[in-house]
Amino acid sequence: MKDETYDTDDKAVDLILDDSVAIITFSRPPVNALDRIRIAAIEARVREASRRREIKLIAIAGKGQDFCAGTDIKEHRPEDIGELLRAFHSLVRLLLTLDVPTAALVQGRALGGGAELALACDFIFAETTAVFGFPEIRLGVFPPVASVLLGRRIGRTKAADLILCGAVMTAEAAERKGLINALVNPGDLINAVETMRQRFESFSASSLRHARRALFLGAAGDPLSALSAVEKSYLTDLMKTEDAQEGISAFLEKRPPIWTNR
Repeated sequence: MKDETYDTDDKAVDLILDDSVAIITFSRPPVNALDRIRIAAIEARVREASRRREIKLIAIAGKGQDFCAGTDIKEHRPEDIGELLRAFHSLVRLLLTLDVPTAALVQGRALGGGAELALACDFIFAETTAVFGFPEIRLGVFPPVASVLLGRRIGRTKAADLILCGAVMTAEAAERKGLINALVNPGDLINAVETMRQRFESFSASSLRHARRALFLGAAGDPLSALSAVEKSYLTDLMKTEDAQEGISAFLEKRPPIWTNR
């Protein structure tokens, strides 16, 4: 993998690029609790990576023994929580609406805001020893993002157990419930990224972005309205791209497509 690294002033967030994959790694020892500085830096790196039309996957990782133990409790005081929540939800909204597919690489603990950050990604890959949980109720609060997204991913019953009871879910249980896409052995998260890179290798980056957009539109609102939105996106956006036309032509001409990622 060829490295091209962008650092924040405090070296808290790195962006490493290869031909088609971007890996964003954040660090805030000892448990990677996210403050507004790191949240804003992650969002900036996501935007930077997404502007490169060749990028087909953006992976988000936490450095150290834990992915992320949540947002900084010190910034949950009444005078600070509004700014923290707006910053974090801005990042979540970006990830949910981003055209580029995203993946969370989870080791150790993914708790509270850390688990919510993973939930906002399309794919979650986790080490077998990872755990997920939402302990907010123990502090007298609740997880806003998980309240919206968790039930859609694992069903309302199990979501209620995690959010209302503060239960913790092992990585194996998370895989069975459909929370994560795949388990990997400790230390092998980078192999999951490489597997995705290989799976996407023969695909057009442009078409992947249109498919990702359609996936988001399809999950919003009632099915009939969602279908109308996806249909419009297909006809007015996707079918005007060079790669969509090239893919159809290549199939009819029985030849491999030549993608321009446009």
